[in-house]
Amino acid sequence: MKNFKKAVVIILIFKAFGSYSQANEKPKLVVGIVVDQMRNDYIYRYWNRFGKGGFKRLINKGFYFRNGHYNYIPTYTGPGHCSIYTGATPRAHGIIANDWHLKGTKKYTYCAKDTGVTGIGAGNDAGKMSPKNQLSSTIGDELKMSSNQLGKVFGVALKDRSAILPGGHAANAAYWYDDATGNFISSSWYLSNLPAWVNSFNQKKLPLSYLQKGWNTLYPLSTYSASIADENRYEASVSKTEKAVFPYDFKTFIDKNSFGVLKSTPFGNSITKDFALECIKNEALGKDDVTDLFCISFSSTDAVAHSTGPRAVEVEDVYLRLDKDIEELLNYLDKEIGSGEYLVFLTADHGGADVPNHLTDNKIAAGYTSENKIAKELKGFCQLTFGDSLLIENVSNEQVFLNEKKVQELKLDKDVLEEKLCPFLITLKGVAEAYPSKVLKYGAFEQGDYRTLLQNGYNQKLSGNIAFIYQPAWMDYSEKGTTHGAGYNYDTHVPIIFYGKGIAHGESLEYVTITQIAPSVCELLKINQPNACTALPLNVFFKK
Repeated sequence: MKNFKKAVVIILIFKAFGSYSQANEKPKLVVGIVVDQMRNDYIYRYWNRFGKGGFKRLINKGFYFRNGHYNYIPTYTGPGHCSIYTGATPRAHGIIANDWHLKGTKKYTYCAKDTGVTGIGAGNDAGKMSPKNQLSSTIGDELKMSSNQLGKVFGVALKDRSAILPGGHAANAAYWYDDATGNFISSSWYLSNLPAWVNSFNQKKLPLSYLQKGWNTLYPLSTYSASIADENRYEASVSKTEKAVFPYDFKTFIDKNSFGVLKSTPFGNSITKDFALECIKNEALGKDDVTDLFCISFSSTDAVAHSTGPRAVEVEDVYLRLDKDIEELLNYLDKEIGSGEYLVFLTADHGGADVPNHLTDNKIAAGYTSENKIAKELKGFCQLTFGDSLLIENVSNEQVFLNEKKVQELKLDKDVLEEKLCPFLITLKGVAEAYPSKVLKYGAFEQGDYRTLLQNGYNQKLSGNIAFIYQPAWMDYSEKGTTHGAGYNYDTHVPIIFYGKGIAHGESLEYVTITQIAPSVCELLKINQPNACTALPLNVFFKK
């Protein structure tokens, strides 16, 4: 009997130890970092200028996927953030662009717009946002469900969509920046009032403090050898009012209490970091045995690059400063959560193209086109061929929407009409390929095929009748600065880095996709993967 009791005690001890061990395998806090418009080559280009505690720490002690890519078109901010955290593509999660045309109407919808909620902390429409348009669950949603709502989930960014979509539907809160007031705000989807700590943060008026400093380079201008000359013909000013050269003086904006310009400076990233630290502290994230999720997106990198292009001194400077912000964030996590007790992943929501004028000046093929011109040409073709220009309802996001009522009135076969429009489309300047909906719905193509990227971004309910793509390095944009959205390497290739608990140091050049991030995190947390996720986890790489 004594031996039996002793055996039971031993078994109970081992069971207790086993469950304790399993609990401690999980990080106390997962921090997802998304750097808006961060091309993978920025790691290589600025490596020698980074400090030891930011990007270098993540790579030297974490696992770096050097060949990480987006596996769909279009590569925009809304779809990017949604895809990272759902492990799905727009085909399933429904965020097909930042904003998109509503079929059968003359209206557009915005990816995070929700007229059924009210702004919290905002007296304008900037707060009427929610994740309701997101059709699939996220890492955060699954974390909330698996922990019976005990796990906390927060999203923070300057951009509303970059704060809202990562956290998912069940997040405790998402906070974003209000251009009109310089405050961080939220919506009634999450809260009835801003917490006291948010009000206290807003009362500090940090946007004013940052803008009063102006923006000069962190180091002497002559040291920015990874960039082209500060003064050139390829850049628009980040402030839209001054010449596109250092230093920048924001006095005009300060006098007008216009704080939106902060987004187009590195200090937009810094204030995001400031707010993030307050959120982690005041919401007690990572302070118990239930894993929490904190989603932070640094948006100023995108705003700056849009104005200047990817090879500007401004872009180099914003990354050197971001490196310091990330270092401060990691040091804070070490102190408050404990070194080795948290997990970080870092990636980007898309890359960015070189300025076409810069490429052509270097004898590299590139150019500009316009969806408005394409729509005009298509309407002219329909008038000439079918007798009615109104067959074209809308051209946007490199998709053509037909007026299906008009198609029925004229008794046209929609499939035939789509197939006739595609050959005409590819005769237009700058257009490389065009495909009818039948191809995107029913075709089967290899992984690297651009048609596969189009299919992954094509939602049968929401997307247009025809999808087309531009030639490499062509874009619909102003002739200064740059944009993104294509399926070419410059827009799809982004860093994917894991660091912290459960991650062995290493690197890989194997082709992986950003949709593999979500299932990898879920496997580390031992929770269900997001409900529309079909991607393979990367956890086999993380073992020592």
